[in-house]
Amino acid sequence: MKKITIIILVFAAWFGNMQITKGDPIILHSQIIDETPIYPGKPKAPPRPLTIDVTNHTLTLFCSLEDVVTIELLDENENVVYTDWLAPDQTTLIFPYTLTGEYTIRLIVGSTIYIGVIEL
Repeated sequence: MKKITIIILVFAAWFGNMQITKGDPIILHSQIIDETPIYPGKPKAPPRPLTIDVTNHTLTLFCSLEDVVTIELLDENENVVYTDWLAPDQTTLIFPYTLTGEYTIRLIVGSTIYIGVIEL
């Protein structure tokens, strides 16, 4: 019974963070691309979620990353409508003003994908 309660709380917290309000930080949840077996010394937990902000078509990362970050925006049919990248230690990107509406954002950092929903 404890496991079911914990699972419900985790899903409630996860879906509760998927808000689409402008000006509020957006939490992107991670997914590991690398499917190699776990071995001693390899992290067993997924990377921590990444927090971003999108205000006036400007994407801001709250931390700088040491790798190149590929950024993709997907429409409601999961078609990639925009692709760009951030250089290491770069924390801001301005989206074209022709993009408006709700998009799924995907940030690819090494073998990790961060996914969330934004509104432009």
